[in-house]
Amino acid sequence: MEIYTLTDEKRRKILSKLKYNQIQTLSDFTMYEVKSEMITNNFIAASDWHLVDIQEDPFWKLRYTDNAPGKYVPKLKCYCGKTLRYQYVLESRNGKQLYLGKEHFMQHAGIPQKIANQIHERVNDIMIFRDEILVKYNRGERFPLKEYRILDKSGMLLEFGEDFSYKLRRFRDANLPLFHVDESRMMSKYRQIREANYALQRVLNREKFEDSHFLFRRILEKYIDDVKIKNLKDDTEWLKSVLNDCRLVEENMESMLSISTNMTKEILKTDYIKPINVRLTSLSMNGIFKVRFRRILNSIKKSIYEKNEVDILLKKEEEKIVELNALQVQLYGKDAVQDYRDVKENRSIEEIIDSISEIKKKYEEHEKIKHKYIHLINTYINFYPVLINRLNEISDKEIMLSNNIESEYTKMLEEYKKLPRLNEGENKIVRYFMFRHKVNIPGKGIKQGYSLSAIPIEKFKEVKSKDIQKLLLEYLILRVAIVEEIIHFKNKRLQDNYTKVKNIISGDGKYKSNKVIKSYNIELLVSMLISDGYSKNANITLNKEVELLRQKLEEIIKESGKREIVRHVLNSLVETYREKSSFNNDISNMVDSIIREGDKISYNVSSLPQWEQDFIDFLYELNYYYYGSKLSKDRKKVNVKVLNINLIFLRFINTKMRPIVKRTNLSEQLIEIYGANIAEKIDMINKLSKVAKTKNKDMKTKEKSVLKISSKQLYSIIKVYRKCSNKKRKSTDWKLKKLERDINSLEIRDSLKKEIIFFEKNKKDILELQDTFKSKRRN
Repeated sequence: MEIYTLTDEKRRKILSKLKYNQIQTLSDFTMYEVKSEMITNNFIAASDWHLVDIQEDPFWKLRYTDNAPGKYVPKLKCYCGKTLRYQYVLESRNGKQLYLGKEHFMQHAGIPQKIANQIHERVNDIMIFRDEILVKYNRGERFPLKEYRILDKSGMLLEFGEDFSYKLRRFRDANLPLFHVDESRMMSKYRQIREANYALQRVLNREKFEDSHFLFRRILEKYIDDVKIKNLKDDTEWLKSVLNDCRLVEENMESMLSISTNMTKEILKTDYIKPINVRLTSLSMNGIFKVRFRRILNSIKKSIYEKNEVDILLKKEEEKIVELNALQVQLYGKDAVQDYRDVKENRSIEEIIDSISEIKKKYEEHEKIKHKYIHLINTYINFYPVLINRLNEISDKEIMLSNNIESEYTKMLEEYKKLPRLNEGENKIVRYFMFRHKVNIPGKGIKQGYSLSAIPIEKFKEVKSKDIQKLLLEYLILRVAIVEEIIHFKNKRLQDNYTKVKNIISGDGKYKSNKVIKSYNIELLVSMLISDGYSKNANITLNKEVELLRQKLEEIIKESGKREIVRHVLNSLVETYREKSSFNNDISNMVDSIIREGDKISYNVSSLPQWEQDFIDFLYELNYYYYGSKLSKDRKKVNVKVLNINLIFLRFINTKMRPIVKRTNLSEQLIEIYGANIAEKIDMINKLSKVAKTKNKDMKTKEKSVLKISSKQLYSIIKVYRKCSNKKRKSTDWKLKKLERDINSLEIRDSLKKEIIFFEKNKKDILELQDTFKSKRRN
């Protein structure tokens, strides 16, 4: 054995090349040997003290290198204050500890010189362990990682015990070469594994085995690399048995591919080779590897071993038939199942291939039909599940035909002509459920072209085949039944929705029809409600209902103090009633619109101030007296004009009344706090940038926009303006920067922040434009 010794200078030079964790690892395991040696053999003669620890400063005299993180500070000292490389820890019987250097350790412990020399020599001997590793590292040797990984994969590391396994992991992480004793111990175990691997490789190589299509060989080689030597005999027997089956599968596959048609080759690749290879590559080298490998091998052997091309094609045909039938049942129902199995016992390969191609083509046709109709049906199921369930029942029901087919067809055709027309979506629904009823007539069926149509009686008489005539009559009966069901459903749904409309307009029955005001038209009534001098007109006498309305309105005005707002809203409503209706006469669409508008106004009304809630209620009552009460209970007798007027009213509430109230409220709040100038600023914010760009254009059509923010956000903006209005600071630029900073910190939308800041930076030009705009409107 070669002995490695280094001078302190040489040792320090090599250590300076090592990284922090490498130096720390060397120190940890060297000092472990030192402690084990010296503490176990008690060299101390004095009976009052004994050695309990020896510590090393691994970075002694390396403080100016980059090995230790940050600037190095010596960490070990003698009790006299001297910095140390080695520190000896003595402990007395009463638990007191002394931290000493080598010289003081010997003096204090009373160790004779001879014993001191032995200790020094023993430390030097142990340092040979460190020097050997340093010399190897300096020569370029590193940790034997490849061998370690093979030991790790095979599970053999566990046989070394926890202490040695820990030591190997530390040296692996530091990438340091091993001490020769440790390396010999590790490599001995590695050679045992390799001998077992070689023995199994010889078994694998004896087989004339070509892995042209499967990953058998690659997976088995991987298993051999990871095998545990204690199972060598069993592994050898298992490998011999599976290799024989692997070779048979390969030979059978190679033979079949060499004589097969293109379709069969593609089937073999996609249905057999690719799936098996995916399963093989997913195998893990654990305790159940053999079982899983054998299971995969047996499955493919069963699938293709000793089978010919016809067997493969027949299996593929069967799969495609099952796929087609599943799609047909999903799309058409159980009556649509068709069987493509040939009645002949023997068919040529070409005939089977043609059959498979025909099935694929049929499947593609059905897929197109499926994508065309399934989305529509799913939509109807979401909104009208009851209707779809009824149509399913009708489509699945067996239709009984009379003996007199021609007269029955004439009768059903007359009934069909009397039915109302359906829209496009409803016609698609009809066609879908007629498809679902499809029955199979050999060689005919869906290919007839007119089998789903309600053809004229003249064309019906021209049909020669009685089977086709029966088919035409069956589908006409089915069509009539489906259309009648849809019409019935539409009528019931429309009546239900119409009832809901009446409830919306009447405030869910809050206003009664016996309260109709007949004495005045609505323009006159509104003028009387909002005029202070109505009683001076001797020709007008208010009836009881009008007087009650006026009292209610006065209470709202008194509560809110918003007389001008109330006046403005009522006049705007009268103007809205005068507008010409642009709605169509489709009652169904009109009813749906009213329901949507009613839901919109009722949404979150409770969040409004009480006077606004009362005012909206007042407007509903006013509208009902004049128009809502005129609606008939029967939707078949509904007055389309009255429906339109009520829809106009609901849209007025949503699009005009609420914004008017909101905008005026905002302006009034600001005026109360800051006066008219600030109110004008805020009221202009939404369209400031547009106004600046149109400075030289005609601005007659420009309108002030509504500031759509919550009251909480408004209050936060007001607080910012109050802070920035501090008169003690005179710098305009400072105020602008402070305002910009504070506005950007608010929890309001970014576009609003930009508009406020834009206004402050350009307010001189904007106010000038505002004055121009006002003067042009006056002119």
